Amino acid sequence: MSISPSKQAAITAYRNLLKTQREVFTGDHKAIQAARKETYSRFMQYKNETNCDVLEEKLELADQVSSLLRKNVVEAVREEEGSTPSKYRIRAR
Repeated sequence: MSISPSKQAAITAYRNLLKTQREVFTGDHKAIQAARKETYSRFMQYKNETNCDVLEEKLELADQVSSLLRKNVVEAVREEEGSTPSKYRIRAR
């Protein structure tokens, strides 16, 4: 059983995006779940797409989103509960 190159490319892009989300949102389970849900729904919208141009465009978009997440997401994590003023640690990728 052989997988078509376009299907393999979609699987690779999907896995890369999930991996990026896990790395970027480490420890933030709500953000990971929301990102996974959105990624799944977006990929399922084009599950039966046969137009190669549309598929290439969507795969390029997935790569761009992965790159954007890696380069542009910064999270602040509260250092101590109840401290006044609150102290935060910045997690940048």
